[in-house]
Amino acid sequence: MAIVRCDTCGLDFRRTKRAYHDAPVKPVGFPNTGVICGITNCRNPGMVWLQKDEYDEYLRGEGYFSVKTNSIKVKVE
Repeated sequence: MAIVRCDTCGLDFRRTKRAYHDAPVKPVGFPNTGVICGITNCRNPGMVWLQKDEYDEYLRGEGYFSVKTNSIKVKVE
């Protein structure tokens, strides 16, 4: 499952149990996106970190990914 973190918070690979690709991908509309970093009290736009198998799907054109529970916040109008 994907996880969302902003440029400031980043992804701490030492704390993850899953193998994520070493670079995030941008959500639609980034940085003017409703996808917000999943770190508590952070309100920055987030980038999507994909697991290695998900990244392979992304390279094949997949554009939809599930996220880990409580890993993002969504900004609404």
